[in-house]
Amino acid sequence: MSGYYVYILLVHLICAIFFIGYLFVDIFVIRKVKKNYNDFDSKLLSNTAIKIMPFIVLILFLSGGMLASFHFKPLNGYFAIKIILASIIFALVLFSLFCRFIFKKPNPLGKIIHPIVFILAMVIVILAKLMNYFFISF
Repeated sequence: MSGYYVYILLVHLICAIFFIGYLFVDIFVIRKVKKNYNDFDSKLLSNTAIKIMPFIVLILFLSGGMLASFHFKPLNGYFAIKIILASIIFALVLFSLFCRFIFKKPNPLGKIIHPIVFILAMVIVILAKLMNYFFISF
C-alpha cells in the first residue's frame, strides 16, 4: 500500500465524523430545540452549514474514491453495497445543492432528506466495520 493511504484514511474519517455529526445534531438536537423554543434562530446554523458542508462532502467522496482505488476488486459484497449507498447520498446532496443554488427553491424532500442520508451513512459505517472484520479475519 502507498504511504499516502493512512493520510487519506484520516482525512476521510474526519470528514465522515463531521458529516454524520452534523446530520445527527440537525435531526436530534436542532429540531427538538426548534419545537421547544419558538424564538430559536436555526438559520444561523444552517447558513454556516451551507458554507462548510458541501466542501466536507466533496472531500469525503474524493477521499472515499481514493481509498476505494486501493482496494478495487470487482463490485461485490459489502464493497458494492457501500458504493451504491454512497452514490445515493451523493445524488441526494447534489439534488439539495441544485434546489438551493440553481433552482433557488426549497428542497421538495424537505425535512426527510437528512434522516434518509443519516440512515444511509450509518449503514455505510456498519458495512465498513464489517468489511474490516471479515477482511482481517479471513
